[in-house]
Amino acid sequence: MFEYIHRVQFYETDMMGIVHHGNYLRFCEEARVAWAMQNKLLYWDKPEGASAFAVVKTEVSHLAPCRFGDALRIEVQAKLVRVRIVFEYKLWKEETKVAECRTWHVSLDQNLRPERPAPQTVSIMGNMAWNETWLSSL
Repeated sequence: MFEYIHRVQFYETDMMGIVHHGNYLRFCEEARVAWAMQNKLLYWDKPEGASAFAVVKTEVSHLAPCRFGDALRIEVQAKLVRVRIVFEYKLWKEETKVAECRTWHVSLDQNLRPERPAPQTVSIMGNMAWNETWLSSL
């Protein structure tokens, strides 16, 4: 499992001071990019590599509110399912789970057509642990 920390910024909140629901997928994207960087599947000097994980589906369950200044711990797990890459995320504020998310991705070739993930991606993901019962709300 991979962990990422995001500190909620003022602009990510609404008029009630609560994180706008649309930002949770952004938080997951930050965590997913950090995961890809750590696993050497994406590099700052080659951002075009991010197209290797084109999003095709998302799910978010909002469980508790977050506010400006909250430190969110985002846990990430990933697996390869045929040609799709599935990411699952748990977002925590201290000991409170605030959201659960799942995103599905496909690899794209240079013409933006789906293709089988690169051998390096298959190799890296083949060695990762996956907990089937990890998310409780999706």
